[in-house]
Formats: sequence, structure tokens, C-alpha cells
Amino acid sequence: MTEQKIFLRGWLTVVVCLLGISTGPAAFGLASLFLLGGPLGEEFGWSRTAISTAVSVMMLCTAFSLPFMGRLVDRFGVKKVLVPSIVVFGLCFLAASMISNYWQFIALYVAMGTIAVGTNSVPYMRVLTAWFDRRRGLAIGIAGSGTGLGFGYVPLVTEQLVSHFGWRGGYFGLGLIMLLFTLPMVVFLLHERPQTVGLHPDGAASDEAAAHPAATGDSLNQAMQRRDFWSLIVIFAGLAFVLYGLIPHMVPMLQDRGVPVNQASWLASAFGWAAFGGRLLIGFLVDRYDARRIAFVFFSLSAIGLGLLSVPMPIWAFTVAAIMLGLSLGAEVDMLAYLTSRYFGLANFAQIFGVMFSAVMVAMSLSPLAFGAVYDYTGSYKSILGLGVPLCLLAIVLVLMLRPYGERARGGPISVT
Repeated sequence: MTEQKIFLRGWLTVVVCLLGISTGPAAFGLASLFLLGGPLGEEFGWSRTAISTAVSVMMLCTAFSLPFMGRLVDRFGVKKVLVPSIVVFGLCFLAASMISNYWQFIALYVAMGTIAVGTNSVPYMRVLTAWFDRRRGLAIGIAGSGTGLGFGYVPLVTEQLVSHFGWRGGYFGLGLIMLLFTLPMVVFLLHERPQTVGLHPDGAASDEAAAHPAATGDSLNQAMQRRDFWSLIVIFAGLAFVLYGLIPHMVPMLQDRGVPVNQASWLASAFGWAAFGGRLLIGFLVDRYDARRIAFVFFSLSAIGLGLLSVPMPIWAFTVAAIMLGLSLGAEVDMLAYLTSRYFGLANFAQIFGVMFSAVMVAMSLSPLAFGAVYDYTGSYKSILGLGVPLCLLAIVLVLMLRPYGERARGGPISVT
């Protein structure tokens, strides 16, 4: 009875985390901007570089704020950080519907990356690690696909809001979703630990029955002395630069090619749904096959997708490219976490992964600005897309040069990622 109960309650927690992550800054802040940015630019005369700066600033602030937010979560608990962050994030969107100048626009995205940084995936992942042990990897993989889910539905919702109520209504509507859907869901359905409802991780009879052997692995200094550490940073920072720079510019890029805005929104949505499926597929595959081979396949899809976008093609080819790139988007963060755990162990996983992910976040934050600057300077995205292809090829070469790793013990502590 206990195992059945923990299964139902545990997987309800996964669903709550999945939906919460889908309304986080990555999806709401990034995937909405390419539909809100066009009307904003028309009304205020802002360039694409100026609009893209908002996302870059938000992500840079997030990169520097995440370690501090993590300490607050450890000290005060998940809900005491997550709930106020959701309120602030929703209010930022409501306030964005009333802006009248550029500094207000930038200030709100700074607030999203600092005061509202607790709406990122870290608090949700902390909850999942308390609820799951043997099934932790699967639970985190499913919940982590919430980013792709958000990239799938946010463009469609934003396009409808903007078409009916303008960009101000778009911001206001997204803010209401945060306050009327995400906030009550977290307050009433999210339990930080199974013990608060009389349960134990994975449905075990006691906490001791769910315990794993002590984790082992490298220190941060030891990891930094190895080639694999720097290879992984270059691989995933390069991919993040290409893929996250593409997200806020996909709709205007397709419109420049003559694709109507509603079709461009559907293509952007296909990109997001492919990322959602890609995360689930990759999580399934890396438990069964060498992750380096999986990375080789998905990084090759990135190169092909960017190649298709960089040349004149019919709409169906853009659809194929969007799906290929979306599948690749599912590979970056989850694959980095998995490979970090495989190569450097779990003893200092959070510290090592935090340093590596900070480097990736910097690349994510600079890429939308770079895409916008190239467009404003050259009048097209062709040059930056052309740069993306060799970056993907470099990632493929470096993946093939990574050293082999041993077979993972099923249900072992490696699943803490």
C-alpha cells in the first residue's frame, strides 16, 4: 500500500515540477520575447539588438544569482524561496504591460534574473531529490522536460494574446498565468519532502531502506586539471550559444523569409515540442547506450538544422530544421549533468556542475545579443547561422575525443543528477 501511495504522490510531485518549470524564466522570459519584441520594436523604435539585450541581461543576472538562491533554498526550504519568487515573476510580467521607456523594460528583466531567480529549476530539482532515489534520474528527466514543454505552448499562447490584446495584453496574460495557475499549484500541491505526508523516498518502508552508499568522486581542483572538464565546457557552451541565441530570433528570422507570423509561431512551437520530446528520449537512451554516441547523433542534428536555416528553403524544410534543433536543445543541460556525474563522480557534483553550468549560462546570455547585433549590422542572420555550423562540428569532434567511462550501476548513486 505504501509503495502504491508513494508512487502516486511522487509522480504527482513530478507533474507539479514539470508544469512549474514550464512557466519558469527560460520559457516565459525567452520563448515569449520573439513574439512580444516585434510589436515593442514597432511602437518604441527599438532595434532587435536592444530587445535581445533584455534576455541577455536576465540570463547573466541568473548565472550570478543562482548560487546565492541555492544557499537560501538549503537554509530556509524550497517553498519559502519558490513562492515569493513566483509572485515577483508574475508581477514583473504585469508591470511589463505598463512600460513606457527602455530603462523600465531592462529593469524588469533584471528583476526576473535576480529577485525572481527562485522560479528556475533548482528548487524543483531539490524537491525531486527528496522524493526519489532509485527513480531519481527518470523523475528529474521528466520534470526537466518542462522547459521544452514551455517552449512548445508559450509561443502559441503569446501569439493569441498579442493578436487579440496587443503586446501589453501579452505580458499581462502571461503574468496572470503565473499568479493564477503556477502559484496556487505550488502552494497547495507541492510537498517538499515525502516525510511531511507520512511517506518515504521511492516508497521504501523507511528512509534507511532507500539509502545509497556514500558518493565518491573528484574535487573541483582535480576536475579542472583534466581535459574532459574543459572539453565539456567548450562543447556545451558552444551549443548553448547557438541554440539559445536562435530561440528569441526564430519568429522574426522566419518572417524575414516570408513566413506569416502565425505559421512562424507554429514552427517555433514545433521547436519547443521537439525539445520536450528530446529530453525524454535522451534520458531514456543514455541509461542504455554510451552517452557519447547519443551526443554525436543529436549534435549532428544541430549542424544539419542550422545548415537548413542558413539557406533559402520552403516552409516544410524550416519545419524539419526546427524539429532537428529542438531535439538538440533537449541534449544540452541534461546531457551535461549526466556526463559530469559519469566523469567526475558525485562527491562534489554540485560544485563541479555549478561551475560548468555557469559557463554555459554566460554563453546562453550573450547569444541572443550576438544574434541581434549581427542582424542589425548585416541585415540578416546568415553570418551567425553560418558560424553555428562549425561550432556544432567542433562539439562533435570533442565528444568523440572524450575518454570512455565505465558502465553505470543500475539504481546506484550516480542517479543523483
